[in-house]
Amino acid sequence: MKSKINYILILLFSLTACNKDNTTTTSDTLNGKWKLVKYYNLTTGTIESEPSNISRSIILELSDNRIQGNISGHTVTNSVSGEYELLKDNKMKTLSFGGTKIGEPNWGDKFWDAIHATSSYERQSDKLYIYFNADMEKMEFKKL
Repeated sequence: MKSKINYILILLFSLTACNKDNTTTTSDTLNGKWKLVKYYNLTTGTIESEPSNISRSIILELSDNRIQGNISGHTVTNSVSGEYELLKDNKMKTLSFGGTKIGEPNWGDKFWDAIHATSSYERQSDKLYIYFNADMEKMEFKKL
């Protein structure tokens, strides 16, 4: 009888240990075309909106299967692409991101730094918030 109880306990511990994987499928997908419209510093409360004097907006096309995703699009002056991963509890990690980085104004430079420091995300119908710098700042995107 004691060996049956031990066997059941070992089986239960094995099953619960298998569920602690960080790459569980999230409920959200970030699929779509997104325009960067604002930066928020959540510590200072400052908000920076897209400048009116830039030549074009930052546009990203995101495509994922709720776990792994691809980024394509452009910043103010350059083409970009990369990959990201969606983790449980709305955590997000940029796996790779790059492209040309020539003549980028401050709005675009800030984006490059932010996308490399992603930490989590929040999706609200036609808005996407990507948090960065350990969730101390966020970018707001509007769905196109």
